[in-house]
Amino acid sequence: MTHIDPADSPHWPAAQHNMLRLLAASGTGAGADFAKDVLAGTRQPYELLSHRPVTDELAEQGMAFRRLLDKIPPAELRELRAYAQEAVRREVDGLASLDIEAAAAELHAAPEPPRESRPDGRRDEDDDWFDRPFLEDV
Repeated sequence: MTHIDPADSPHWPAAQHNMLRLLAASGTGAGADFAKDVLAGTRQPYELLSHRPVTDELAEQGMAFRRLLDKIPPAELRELRAYAQEAVRREVDGLASLDIEAAAAELHAAPEPPRESRPDGRRDEDDDWFDRPFLEDV
């Protein structure tokens, strides 16, 4: 199998910057927080895989992606692998040429994803404790 490295593209720096801006604009999760730190100059992109909250998030997404790949018939999977290198190049080129201002505005206008509720649907008496103002009388 051929090694696919998006950084081999001459458009990678612009694509990486746009990807970080989109991730930061999404405003949710450890990845968005990390992207904001990179854009603010307090972190470097290469630190991504050493930042535990992001690695946990990536591992969870990777497992979900693996479950999807396992459902694809082997013949289709071989065909997808044959086009993977070209698909990565197209994605990098697309990210590099993306109108980032319009895409970020679209993300800001999108409704916020629903918050996860307790798995069993019950509420504890202290469920909203942390939503209260700090100096509120108890």
